[in-house]
Amino acid sequence: MKKLSLLLPGAIALLLSAAPVLTAHAQSSAPTAPTGQRVQDRLNLTADQEAKLKTIHESERQQIEGVLTSEQRAKLQANGGQGMKRGQGLKSLNLSADQKARIKQIREASHAQTNSVLTPEQRSQMQQYKSQRRMKPAQ
Repeated sequence: MKKLSLLLPGAIALLLSAAPVLTAHAQSSAPTAPTGQRVQDRLNLTADQEAKLKTIHESERQQIEGVLTSEQRAKLQANGGQGMKRGQGLKSLNLSADQKARIKQIREASHAQTNSVLTPEQRSQMQQYKSQRRMKPAQ
């Protein structure tokens, strides 16, 4: 019982000292869209914008696949094509320096095309979304 009476004040002090930190974090966190909501929905894209972006992304995917060897494409397909989105699967393909450079050029061109389709407000929202994604810890 004496140990409990010594631990209890320490535990209360610890909880009270953590409260301001948790409150500050909760207040600084920007409101985000519900988990699983598509970027397209967050940006309120028009049907025309969605169609143009779909074309841009499909072209990007095809161009990147054209840079890969047949073995690399097969390995990417075995991963369910997951690597095309954020580059995770591409990293496991042992790309040559030339392939990396060509893919970087393809992505930069695709990014420029995407920006040309978005309004300035949508571009700003996209930047905020990307920043939030980068700040989230890997799960």
